Amino acid sequence: MAAGNGRSGRGLAVLALIISLIALVASLMAYHEVGGTNALRSQVERLQSGVDTARKETADALQRIEQSIRPAERAPAPSAQGTGK
Repeated sequence: MAAGNGRSGRGLAVLALIISLIALVASLMAYHEVGGTNALRSQVERLQSGVDTARKETADALQRIEQSIRPAERAPAPSAQGTGK
């Protein structure tokens, strides 16, 4: 009986190895089918350009808000001391 248990244990280990290899091949095929790292890289580039656009729009909006809140810098008025009166 002890010899029989060793064989079935070895057989199950081989079966588990075969199943894991099949799963590995299937996962690699799926990874390549969806584009692998190239698809991820293009998504990152699209997101980066979107972030850059949003940053520029936010900076422009903040500048317009600042200009509407703060009065325009005006030249100092001429002083009354220089008129000679």
